[in-house]
Formats: sequence, C-alpha cells, structure tokens
Amino acid sequence: MLIRVITSIVALCVLVPILLLSNTWVLPVAVAICCFIANCELLKCVGSLTKWVLSIPMLIVSTVAPILARVIDAVESYYICLICIVLIEVLYFMFVMVFSKGSIGVDVIAISALMSFYVTVGFTSIVLLHDFFAMGSYTYLLIFVGAWITDIFAYFCGRLFGKHKLIPEVSPKKTIEGSIGGTLFTGLAFMLFGYILNSLQIIVELGYIQLFVFGVVAAIVAQIGDLCMSALKRRYDIKDFGKVFPGHGGMLDRFDSIIAVAIVLLIMNTIVVNL
Repeated sequence: MLIRVITSIVALCVLVPILLLSNTWVLPVAVAICCFIANCELLKCVGSLTKWVLSIPMLIVSTVAPILARVIDAVESYYICLICIVLIEVLYFMFVMVFSKGSIGVDVIAISALMSFYVTVGFTSIVLLHDFFAMGSYTYLLIFVGAWITDIFAYFCGRLFGKHKLIPEVSPKKTIEGSIGGTLFTGLAFMLFGYILNSLQIIVELGYIQLFVFGVVAAIVAQIGDLCMSALKRRYDIKDFGKVFPGHGGMLDRFDSIIAVAIVLLIMNTIVVNL
C-alpha cells in the first residue's frame, strides 16, 4: 500500500508541471513518450514486440502521432492524415501477412494493429482536445476528470452498496451499483467543472445539461476501456501490462480509462463544434 501511495505522489508531481506547461511542447512530447511505452507494453502482451517487421512501424507511428497533432493546424487535417496513415499501415500489414509465409499469424497481425491504433489514437486525442476545442485548453482536463472520478466513485459506491457483480468473468470485483455510482458522480463532476470555469470567467461553450451528458458518456466509456484491457490481460494471462508505476502496473494499466475517454470526448466535441 505504501508503495502505491508513494508512486501516486511522485506521478502527481510529474503530471502537474506537464499540465501547467501544456501550451508548450512539453505536453505532446510527454504524451508521445507515454504512447510509445504503452504500445511497447501492448505489443509485448500480445507477443509481437520482438517481431520487428510488425512492431517497428507501429512504434514509430505511436511516437510521431502526438507530435503531429501539435504541428497540424486543424483537427480535420489531422483526421485526413490519420486515415492515410491507417491505409498505408493496412497495406503494409497485408504485405507482411503474405510474405511472412505463415510465420506471423493473421490473428497476431490483426490484434496488434487494431489495439496499437486504438492506443495511439487515444493518447493523441489528449493533444487534439487541448489544442482545438471548446473551453480552449481546459477541455482536455475533462479526460482526467472523467477517468479518475469514475474510478474513485465506482470503487467507493461498490464498497458501500455493491451487491450485484457487473461482469465477473472479466473483473470479479466490479459491481453494477459501483458502476452506476461512478457514472452519476462523473456527470455531476463535469457540471462542477463547468461551474468552476464560469466562476473564473472562462468561456464555457457547453451548457450544464450537455456537460452532464458528456460526463455520463465519459464514465460509461471509461469503464468499458478498463474492462477491455482487463479482458486482454485475462486473454494473455498477465496481471499487469508493465512495471512503470510500482504498485500500480504499467502505462496501460493507468491509462486504460483515460485513452478511451479521450477518444469519445474528441468525437463528441467535434460533433458539437460542427453543429
């Protein structure tokens, strides 16, 4: 327990300066490092990290993508670049599948490519939300609010009221009551976030009802992201993805909810801005 607490304090001391310097290159570089480590953990989990013909292109993309998000001046342009990168990767992996002559299985290529793309887009979405959307550079903070509030209140509501298991085959300790509690409190936390920004006279383009809906959706997605990674760990029979955070596990263990929330908030903000 002591190790977990010390790790949390150290991580917070590292995170705060990164957030304070988010308007500089510190944010995209930090996200790129996290994305690279997370992809290494993922590829090691599914057994393709040492298959360099697969892993090297994925790791290059995972490192470049968050940096590219800061360079490109419009999110729509980034979407186009992303589509082009994905298409090129798909063609490349088809080439690998054919010319590896069966030494690299289709299932390994498919799961590696799909999950690496998901993780990379998730981390990159943090930079995109910071640079391009409503509430200026404050929107991306909702990613962390959504993931952390869901996790905290799902835990406490589960401990206090939990009687019915959510999906015991994937995560035995999670309960339906905890899930509902985490979802409701996250919606309220999003509303409080908007209220605080209004009090500080920072323009908030979203109404309180919209913020509550965003919070509820973020909470649901955060739990799905967490359960998805838990299912992956069970599939490959590992406890943690890595040991980057002593007592907590790897980068993916700590960011599984965050990257899921980042993707959905990016999509929702894109829709709101273009309405």
